[in-house]
Amino acid sequence: MSVSPRVLVENSGPRLLREVWALAGLAISIIALRILAKIKIRKFGCDDILMVSALCCTVVGSAFITVGVKHGFGQHVGDIDKPDVSKVIMYDYLAQTFGIAGGSLGRIAFIIFIVGLLGTRRLYRVILWILVVLQVLTNVVLIMILFVQCPGHASAIWAPSGKDNCWDVRVQAYYGYYQGSFNSATDFYLAIFSTCIFWNLNLKLRVKLGLVTLLGLGIFAMVASVIKVVQTRIFAHPDDDPTVATVSYDRWLFIEAYLVIITASIPCVRSLLRPFEGRSTGTGRSAYELSSPYAGTSLPNSRRMTPTTPAKVMMRISDGNDSTDDILDWSNHDTGELHEPTVSSKSVHSYV
Repeated sequence: MSVSPRVLVENSGPRLLREVWALAGLAISIIALRILAKIKIRKFGCDDILMVSALCCTVVGSAFITVGVKHGFGQHVGDIDKPDVSKVIMYDYLAQTFGIAGGSLGRIAFIIFIVGLLGTRRLYRVILWILVVLQVLTNVVLIMILFVQCPGHASAIWAPSGKDNCWDVRVQAYYGYYQGSFNSATDFYLAIFSTCIFWNLNLKLRVKLGLVTLLGLGIFAMVASVIKVVQTRIFAHPDDDPTVATVSYDRWLFIEAYLVIITASIPCVRSLLRPFEGRSTGTGRSAYELSSPYAGTSLPNSRRMTPTTPAKVMMRISDGNDSTDDILDWSNHDTGELHEPTVSSKSVHSYV
């Protein structure tokens, strides 16, 4: 017997909750491992605080979705008690707000992680910090549009009186297209940027492929973001069934946000899962020395620099057993900023 479309609509709320909370559980587990790994190597920093904040925002958004579903979100508007309709729409807007904030904070946290890990040239650091600023501006403006599109009477968004002077619905839709496209482009750029940097390092192919795979996982978040952009079209057309219209959009909004959090945190967890192997160094660590056009050239036997030798920086990729595995222990100076022929007392270590 075929299932009527009406039944499918009535079931969309519980299905949405199952998907959202399954991803929430996975994200919470990954973040817990990330924190454990960062504490283990004594590298818990600003990027981790931002990522935890991203998770908290997204979980709060998921909670609003849950409350909305309990009031009827995902059901046909005619099947919901009239007083609850405005509540459902309000919870939907609040959920979208925290979902957008969570995804944006997750991207910013990953960018800051990349700045510390790979941003050894001033040009790359500038580009990455510009992305941070644009992430903040782009996503904050969308959140503002959600609540100021009915000037002087924000509640008219979910409880219209028929006399409200609200903006054309296409304003939110068209800006949503831009915001989603920008987030998709950011995910793509970060994945490709990280991949290109590590692919140019002088590493064993197995190690190189592992790093490229881990840092390129943001492609999955990009795919979810693209699908969400397609779903943005619903905002350009007023719908007489507002408690159902945005279910697909919310689904992909939260899939995108959780994937950003998960894929950006998995590289930080590698130190807990890595097999102990590699070449032992003089410090007792297992490491691979490597040469990179981005991080400088490794010095095989000495850190000493002569007047005829360009400034260089030691960089190692480690597969060691020590507690400072993983994440970059990086110098605060560019290779391009080393002008004088001096004996370098610093080295750059990337533990992977």
